[in-house]
Amino acid sequence: MIKKVLIFGLLIFAFNLHLIAQFKSPERYYDNLSYQNAIEGYKKQVEIDNTDGEALFNLANAYRLNSKTVEAELWFEKAIVYYTAPICKLYYAQTLLSNSKYSKAKTWFLKYAEDAPTANDSELANDLADFCQELEDNGMPDYIYSVNEVNFNTLKQDYGPCFYKDSSIIFVSNRDYKDVKTKKDKWTGDNYMQLFIVRPDANDVYVEPEKFLEEINSKFHQGSACFTSDFNTIYFTQNQYFKNKIIVDKNQNTLLGIYSASFVDGEWINEQKLHFNNDQYTVCHPTLSSDDSYMIFSSDMPGGYGGMDLYIVNYDAGVCGVPENLGDKINTVGNEVFPFLDNDNNLYFSSNMLVGFGGLDIYKAYKEKEGWSLPDNIGVPINSSKDDFGLVINESWSTGYFSSNRKGEDNIYTFTENFDIIIKRGNNETTENIDITQNPKRDLSVCGIVVNKVYRNLLKDAKVKVVSKCTGDESEIITLADGAFDFPIEANCNYKIKVTKNNFKDTVFNFSTFNPIYNKCIEIIVPLVFNENEITDITTDMFVFEGQILELYNIYYDFDKYNIRTDATSDLDSLYDILIKYPSMKGELASHTDSRGTFKYNEVLSDNRAKSAMEYLIKRGIDSNRLTYKGYGEYQLKNECADGVECNEVQHQRNRRTEFRITYLDETIISKEKEEWKK
Repeated sequence: MIKKVLIFGLLIFAFNLHLIAQFKSPERYYDNLSYQNAIEGYKKQVEIDNTDGEALFNLANAYRLNSKTVEAELWFEKAIVYYTAPICKLYYAQTLLSNSKYSKAKTWFLKYAEDAPTANDSELANDLADFCQELEDNGMPDYIYSVNEVNFNTLKQDYGPCFYKDSSIIFVSNRDYKDVKTKKDKWTGDNYMQLFIVRPDANDVYVEPEKFLEEINSKFHQGSACFTSDFNTIYFTQNQYFKNKIIVDKNQNTLLGIYSASFVDGEWINEQKLHFNNDQYTVCHPTLSSDDSYMIFSSDMPGGYGGMDLYIVNYDAGVCGVPENLGDKINTVGNEVFPFLDNDNNLYFSSNMLVGFGGLDIYKAYKEKEGWSLPDNIGVPINSSKDDFGLVINESWSTGYFSSNRKGEDNIYTFTENFDIIIKRGNNETTENIDITQNPKRDLSVCGIVVNKVYRNLLKDAKVKVVSKCTGDESEIITLADGAFDFPIEANCNYKIKVTKNNFKDTVFNFSTFNPIYNKCIEIIVPLVFNENEITDITTDMFVFEGQILELYNIYYDFDKYNIRTDATSDLDSLYDILIKYPSMKGELASHTDSRGTFKYNEVLSDNRAKSAMEYLIKRGIDSNRLTYKGYGEYQLKNECADGVECNEVQHQRNRRTEFRITYLDETIISKEKEEWKK
């Protein structure tokens, strides 16, 4: 994946070609953000001296900054022994969290908390440790959104969506385009990032994207954008340049700035750089308030709290003021990027340091009379263990878009809310698809029912907890046979509701009682999803879904072998039965080794093992077009048996395994297994 601004979603753009010859040592490559070259150099360096703590740390961090978290974890695990700086513990913990190793991540967040440079950093690390424990106990909670990829993604980078007039979407991409004269980035060898527009057809289906802002000088990379409310002015991110030459800082790193252009007589003209662009730091990711009176953007200008902070700048009669930092209520020692202001000026943004699921997560801070509230994580499935950023939501809060690299490259996703909201006015009931965070109650009551998401039956014995973020007060009930709950609440406050039930995934959401609209209760129908992790046996009756990973517990390999043992094909046979039952299903067979042997050898060995499993299924009659395979070596161990850790053969065998990830499924499936749990 192409490097983002300090790992946070937007590219670190190309260096001038003449600088390449100057980079000789891995340190020079690393200092100049040429991480791929640094990786190759540090690998050779640590082969000579595997106790060089700084080299091990930089190697791990170079992988981290390229969003290669599996490799980063591997090298941080080695670096932590010889490199004692607190930042190494923090990055190791964050990487473990991104790789869903919650228990181990908790351990290292706590170790970082002991050595953190400030009390605030220590407190945040302890909060992250608590969150890791919650994830370890309950797994990823089920939240209130449905998420799908848009139909205009490519195999390259697509991210940074924003709304434009007539339901069009502007976004950023380095995709191949019909213009054969498209310039290439001489450093990366790939296309420059450009702005594109995609429009809906008569059936509201988005058609082939086209380049946007072609009238404006697009010699360099362009990035995320926003518009004034009349769509006559655009603000967009771009490489800073002067006289057609890219501006670099003292370390020869290219910088980003915010530029504007005006729409006049059907054309974009009058490109201008904003006055707070600077040739010593980056300014990027603009968003405007609903009345265009102020802008929020991201920058690493001096005087901030961390790497990238969020800043606000006011516009008075069209004159831009002086940027001000949003303060430590929003900004952290980490990085805050890709802000977005909705129609009520609530602030969405991404951070890699607030409590979250790993990588960049998206957060929401409610607009208050003075500034914004403390931010809330908006939850999964919008957030994931990877980088999630660049969220926008429409004026009715019914749908939105965001960017994520959860599948490797940056892609754009759309989301819609899953809740059914019933608004009671007297004796009348109407069902509307609304956002409860924007339509709170003045009659100081929140009520609803808990149901099974698949079967829609009422759920008894569900625990519903309401927490006031103003006072910390908690209220809790256990639902009866009617699945109902009803809580008194206070006006002008933010709340969190958490719903749990044995063998179901937790559901958590937030709402606010500021600016109430309705005078009667809002009844929330809360759908809970059965926790399929309780089912360990691979059977044709099990619940399956696209994106699910089926672990084949009963397919093992002898040490240093890739042929499948004759006593270990039962799960492959069950997988065969599932593939026969669901003829549309496609997937990847992924094999893993234990930690013994070299990294390269284990990659080859696991690749052969995955291929062996695939060939077994093909020989039984499964179409080869439905299967792919990949070996992951020792990069995804299931236990602590890494290099240098003494383990017995049973523990090592746990890591020698094959998994099947369902990559496509176009069928409606309802499981019949363990019906008494599901209903």
